[in-house]
Amino acid sequence: MTPRFVPSRRAGLLVPSANPAVEPEFRALMPEAVALHVARLPVMPGTTLEQRNAAYLASFEPALASFGELALDAAAVALTGASYAMSPEEDEAFAKRLGAPRGIPVVLASRAIAAALAALGAREIVLYSPYPDWLSARAAAYWRAAGYGVTEISASDGTFRAYEMTPEEVMAGLAAVPDRAGVPVVLSGTGMPTLDAIAASLDRKGPVISSNVATAWELTTALGLPPAPVLAALAPALLIRP
Repeated sequence: MTPRFVPSRRAGLLVPSANPAVEPEFRALMPEAVALHVARLPVMPGTTLEQRNAAYLASFEPALASFGELALDAAAVALTGASYAMSPEEDEAFAKRLGAPRGIPVVLASRAIAAALAALGAREIVLYSPYPDWLSARAAAYWRAAGYGVTEISASDGTFRAYEMTPEEVMAGLAAVPDRAGVPVVLSGTGMPTLDAIAASLDRKGPVISSNVATAWELTTALGLPPAPVLAALAPALLIRP
């Protein structure tokens, strides 16, 4: 008998402590053959979002080390905002350093979005952000430095509300974003529930990708597996690379 419940791949997943969206979305987006092993990033009471984002960068290596002897095939950091304090080049080098001790690929959400945009042949993006104004501006600067024209920034209400947002709010916000052929909408932020909004927007002329969809796509690629049905349905323009 072929074992049904033994995974063929194991992936580590680093998640901010209060993030409510990553696990349910990744359960839907990843192949059944993948076991997801989750580590929560540290709780930092009494800190601002900017302070937490800066401190998170130093917490990634200890969080990866917390998996101990568990034999991971790859890992992903399900956090986008912290990367926006770096240049794209610094961010890419940081991802490589994180994976070096274990000899595995480590996917950063920001770099996964960059890989998805490259696969789509994008030159411009529309950035939809649940961040406060200062972090939305930092995100736009990151993508401009990566070579993309940011045609519009459609933030929620100017504050950080990713963890409070409902799928209906995300759908309404996305519906208000201009639709242009060949110009992807980037839903930046892993804590925002995006899958229902993307499913409701498949008839848009421009593709819609989110931090979680891009990260799941890049993680699936790193594991050498074909996309799960949900991922393939929500991101038909993305092809898993050989």
